[in-house]
Amino acid sequence: MAKHILAIDVGTTSIRGILYDEAGRAKGMESVKTPLLFRGDFIEQSAKTYDDALTAICRALCREEQPDAVTLTAFRSAPALVDEEGRALTNFIMWQDTRNREICERLLPENDRVFRTTGAGINAVFTASKITWFKENEAPLYERAYKALIVPDYLMCRMTGKFHTDVTYGSRTSLMNIESCSWDKGMCDLFSLAEEKLPALIPQGSIYGHVTEAFAKESTLPAGIPVITAGGDQQCGALGLGALDETSLVINCGTGSFLIGLTDAPFLQTPSMICNVAAVRGKYILESNILSSAAGLDWFLRELMPDLCTEGKADFARFTEIASSSPAGANGVVCVPLFTGCGTRDWNPEARASFTGMSLNHTRADLSRAVLEGIAAEIAKSIPAFPGSLKDAPRAGLGGGMTRSDLFAQILADMTGKELIRYDDGEATAIGAFLSACVTLGLHPDERAAFAAVREQAPRRVFVPDPAKRKTYDALIAQTETVYRSLSS
Repeated sequence: MAKHILAIDVGTTSIRGILYDEAGRAKGMESVKTPLLFRGDFIEQSAKTYDDALTAICRALCREEQPDAVTLTAFRSAPALVDEEGRALTNFIMWQDTRNREICERLLPENDRVFRTTGAGINAVFTASKITWFKENEAPLYERAYKALIVPDYLMCRMTGKFHTDVTYGSRTSLMNIESCSWDKGMCDLFSLAEEKLPALIPQGSIYGHVTEAFAKESTLPAGIPVITAGGDQQCGALGLGALDETSLVINCGTGSFLIGLTDAPFLQTPSMICNVAAVRGKYILESNILSSAAGLDWFLRELMPDLCTEGKADFARFTEIASSSPAGANGVVCVPLFTGCGTRDWNPEARASFTGMSLNHTRADLSRAVLEGIAAEIAKSIPAFPGSLKDAPRAGLGGGMTRSDLFAQILADMTGKELIRYDDGEATAIGAFLSACVTLGLHPDERAAFAAVREQAPRRVFVPDPAKRKTYDALIAQTETVYRSLSS
């Protein structure tokens, strides 16, 4: 029986490793920054950066305790081409890179077919069109490549020598049939991709492979221990926040924000929702995303409040103190924070951010609060697209870096009208990967039992909506939508 499980959580700009005991107590933590590479308009990451980060984390945590298993979760749509040894032939095209936009625009007439087949419409974030870009622009490398792997599969391939991907990641490619959870020939043909270039699909929460002797020497992990693919980061984050059935809604606010709820079967009634496979076996997630949350706030701090930034790091506590001095409604300043376009609720990549309602009497406190309220309003406007049991859920789990701010968490509770539950540890994604591994290894019979054992007594805080702010925030939500529509017309 496993005594210690190493959870690897691969984020956009850092990788974190947490060593858990069987009760879910963190026994050690290590984090390595993985800054993005910007090449003109391209946003990439090198395989070596990931290699170095992974081995550094494993070496550091193995000094604490030798793990009995590794579980890994990561962001979901960033492919690279690799050879038969698993060596990268290209950099990874990151999920926010839009070099594939023309390919997506070319295929838009087939959007409804793609949505009905895969659970999501055509979008530059997803993997398929990025691989198509490789084929059309790096043809010799595409022909030479053995497989196209996304980041989590590359890292698990490095550990095990296997070439797989689990169905949570497959459901983010535009290539997997959401009903059968198999590669779809029609979709492969549509994106002009050869199925043999894709890794084999396996269930989420299954053993990807075992640590090889070669990687054991490199990383100091024990050879032969299982490596478990826990599923995508948002799926694992939802599990870690308690999304276990069709009444569970979670809100995860990081670089972008995600609203996620579970369903028992694929939900294909509205293209304004993404339907993916959940981390919980036999379940699906409905996902709505806001493309820019912390990313927009980072821009605001960097460009408009540089006095709060030192060596690239913002004093978020001071920013929150400044923003809290402005009342609900920010004295009439309205921010529409669509810095990188509008996400699922309107799928408008051309949308841009704006501030309105400003006069010479307004202060940076008003602008600061308006940014937070604008992000919360975008999240609130995404909830009505969910089916009734999720839309009407009285409470939601809350995670992500932005929600560590009590001010933002309270604004979000007031804006959505829901009680929001925030766990003190702030590690929903890694915990979700750990829970998945516990079920795979037989420590608990299912995800609900694992969650009950590990999370139900965990320290948390509940943010209760203030009814006195309801009228102000209902008006603000309507106003932000009016501004968005007027600028998009």
